[in-house]
Amino acid sequence: MVYVLIVLGLAVVIAPLMSAMPSKSQRAKAALRDQARACNLRVSLRPLPPIPARFRFDSDDEFACYERRLSPPLHLTGRDERFVLVNSEWSPTKGVSTVPKWLSALPPGAAFVELSEQTVSIFWNEKEGPDGLHTLSQAIDSIH
Repeated sequence: MVYVLIVLGLAVVIAPLMSAMPSKSQRAKAALRDQARACNLRVSLRPLPPIPARFRFDSDDEFACYERRLSPPLHLTGRDERFVLVNSEWSPTKGVSTVPKWLSALPPGAAFVELSEQTVSIFWNEKEGPDGLHTLSQAIDSIH
């Protein structure tokens, strides 16, 4: 009887600790984000910026923002460009600016891109894992 009580007591103490442990997929995402930092990418969890209703963008995916500061020769004062992927095609969310060719090199799961004066931000669902991260990093490197 005493042993049963000891086992039950341990179970009561250990159960909450086990539920707080990260799952396999959470550990994989954390490792991917660590790799992103090694590629000079800053990862943040924030909602997608507002996308105009005319695009009818709808996704149940969770996106992380992968951001990199552009090299000084690529800094453009006043630049504020945004692109969204709808029906496998990149489109500017405002105006009629041309879509940069490097967007087509982004990995599957990339859905939204912001280009500001000094940074590029890519909202990506991370489902492609390390291979997708490598593709994303290469696409950013090809910006000119």
